[in-house]
Amino acid sequence: MLKSTLASLVLATSLVACTDKPAPQVIAVQSPADVVRPGQMTVTGTATLEVSPDCADLTMTLVSDGSRPGIATAGVQAKQEALIQALKKLGVETSDMKLSFMTLNPIYENSPAGWSQLKVRTYRSEITITVTTKKFDKIAAIMEAGAESGVSSMSTQFRRSDLPELKKKVREMALTAARAKAKQTTDTLGIGLGRIVSIAENQGGMMWSNHYFPRVANTMEVSDSAAVVLGGSLQPLTLDVTIGFELASET
Repeated sequence: MLKSTLASLVLATSLVACTDKPAPQVIAVQSPADVVRPGQMTVTGTATLEVSPDCADLTMTLVSDGSRPGIATAGVQAKQEALIQALKKLGVETSDMKLSFMTLNPIYENSPAGWSQLKVRTYRSEITITVTTKKFDKIAAIMEAGAESGVSSMSTQFRRSDLPELKKKVREMALTAARAKAKQTTDTLGIGLGRIVSIAENQGGMMWSNHYFPRVANTMEVSDSAAVVLGGSLQPLTLDVTIGFELASET
């Protein structure tokens, strides 16, 4: 009798617990078609800076032949020392003279018997030095000193020493132009400007990817006392920056 009563109480308690259990919550999920996406706009800001060279690199090659490798090397080193001293007299700093490379090669005699019968006629040692100057009026004098010191070949290339800083300036100008264009558009239309969703760059002008100015821009007129860079030396440093904005939601 007692066991039957306890079993009835347990069953009644279980039924009450099941009845009092809260109903599960139903969460509604919006389909992609129901999502309201903010509008977007894209603007492009363009900036151009005309750049002129402020630095010249003069490459000079010295050559010396000798019956032995040591003799050829000693000869070219003597020419190198003479060139360095001549350049110092012109006011060129030691830090502006750099040894680019040095080579030593055998020079063979011509033989009708072919390569197997070739004999070394002499040894040739070469040293290439790069001289840097920002004083274009001294280029002619530097070349003259090189010729007097036994330089066999010379070439000149022009560059801009602060080109990385100029690129940063152009980028800032382009970003400012794009932002101003976007603000003008939204202010005129009476809409708000939201967050940035995309940024892209389009670099223009050869100076973005080249260290030196094109040779067509490096023409010089050499007089008795100066070397003057002629017209055409200005090169455009151009950058287009395209920015995508979200439009602020209406309130």
